[in-house]
Amino acid sequence: MSILANINGFFGGELARLLSSCAVIVAAIFFNHLNVRYQTAPSRAQSRSSQGRQQLVLIKNVIILTAVCLIIMIWATKIVGVALSLSAFAMALVLSTKELIMCITGYTMFALSRPFNVGDHIELSGVQGMVVDVDLLNLTLSETNGSHQITGKTIVLPNSVLLTAIITNNSSLNAYVVSNVRLAVPYATPRGEFTQLAIEVATEICDPWAQESLRHFQRLGSIALLETPTNKVEVFWHPIDTKQHWVEIRFMVPVAQQEKVAQDIQNEIWLRFGDQLVTANQ
Repeated sequence: MSILANINGFFGGELARLLSSCAVIVAAIFFNHLNVRYQTAPSRAQSRSSQGRQQLVLIKNVIILTAVCLIIMIWATKIVGVALSLSAFAMALVLSTKELIMCITGYTMFALSRPFNVGDHIELSGVQGMVVDVDLLNLTLSETNGSHQITGKTIVLPNSVLLTAIITNNSSLNAYVVSNVRLAVPYATPRGEFTQLAIEVATEICDPWAQESLRHFQRLGSIALLETPTNKVEVFWHPIDTKQHWVEIRFMVPVAQQEKVAQDIQNEIWLRFGDQLVTANQ
């Protein structure tokens, strides 16, 4: 009887719970790794990227939910006892240290999901800059302009903004992004002629990196199971009123050259077509 009692005591003890929890976590990581490898296999990535992406996310979420439920079941009796005894104290603690808890929670979310890394260029809460430090409470950015040049200013944000802010990581796509430039064009401008000129100008300026940028997006698409954009320059017309249109020119560009390339395109179009734009505006 003593042996059975010892066995029951072991499996009902803290050590057994810890080992069981570790086993569940290891199993979840293993199955998620198999899921990623299966869904991102070259044969599947090329044939059904959109559906494969949906399945990848669905299965990942099922694995995480199952693991969380199992861990809660393992620790259920302990959780209930601790919750009842600490509920009043926890409520007072949360109310008095709300901002601190949000900062720590934001850092925890950052550590688990890694939406960006130190050295990345990001935009959030209306500011942009290069990440230079992330500690338990604060996120430190070195402010940059549109060309990703450091302005010399330092921005310190509480980690709580990571819970609600929309984060744009301009470095997650590595060297290239799809950018655009908008021009106000008189309504009387010949649309076909101007469209052809805009495509020729932007294609000439973006030609040095056209093939490399396309290969880069194709690699990203195969990994993330997403459709990749074309490297061809596209022109879109948006009417404002009977006097002018907005013309949007989209192109692939190195992330650090967006402003320069946009200016080069505008200047070249003005040199080649400026007289006709002035005439159309009269």
